Amino acid sequence: MTIIETMLQKTKAQRLAAQPATQGASPIPLGHPSAIPLAHAPMPLAHAVPEPSVEPLHPYHLGIDQEAARQNRLLISGVPEDRGAMAAYGMLRTRLLQRTRAHNWSVIGVTSPAPRDGKSLTVVNLALSMARENTSTVVLLDCDLCNPSVCHLLGIAPPVELHEYFLDDARDPSELFVTIGVDRLILAGNTLPVDDSAELLASPRTKELLDFIRRRVPNPFILIDLPPLLSPADALVVAPRVDALLLVASEGSTPRTELNKALAIAAGFPIAGLVLNCSTEKRGKYTYDYGYRAKSLPRG
Repeated sequence: MTIIETMLQKTKAQRLAAQPATQGASPIPLGHPSAIPLAHAPMPLAHAVPEPSVEPLHPYHLGIDQEAARQNRLLISGVPEDRGAMAAYGMLRTRLLQRTRAHNWSVIGVTSPAPRDGKSLTVVNLALSMARENTSTVVLLDCDLCNPSVCHLLGIAPPVELHEYFLDDARDPSELFVTIGVDRLILAGNTLPVDDSAELLASPRTKELLDFIRRRVPNPFILIDLPPLLSPADALVVAPRVDALLLVASEGSTPRTELNKALAIAAGFPIAGLVLNCSTEKRGKYTYDYGYRAKSLPRG
């Protein structure tokens, strides 16, 4: 008999001996067939292992300029004239969630062939739409370190910029996150561009940040604003860390040759879909005059 078994039997015997016998009954000896098997005997409280507690994030609250947000075409206020655009993003959200749930994806990188395709506006409005879906906490990261746009669109300046986390190994990632008063949406971003952005994103700090979010945020859905695919290698550095890429192109602005090049570059990674901004396609009663008219994702 092992030392542990001896201790467990001794503890069991002491506990039974200390219990008063009920009328007409006597304590069951350990060797009796009705005794609790040793393998199922309750562990003494002194040996119980407490479950680890996870400290929730407390993002810094920043108020946004509603008028500036409106001018930047962000769908925050929910005014009647935005109903068509919100419906378009609702369609995009639904199609994207169908694909992510089918593949168990939770980290989506949003990129485009080139600048001025509207990817940052798309990712912010998509994050707002997904936060309204009420099933996940949406975490938006602006990893376009060369040309950060998310905070500029929102008109905010975070107390700690995301690039500071990459530059300082001692920086606590919990300091990065802010909320803008939208339930189930937190974000981290920058207001200033930085040099050597590809090297920063290639560091282990990217994986550490994603792991931190998974540990500290309940049921997170992470959207990452990435640089364009045809710019320096930043997007390709982060792409292996995400579950899939969502490509954004703009009708009348993105040359077909650039789109084909971007699709060829992205072919080595899972593709969540293609978003077409400024589409002139009419779909029944849905006609949107908001700079984009429909969103589309490939089937399959």
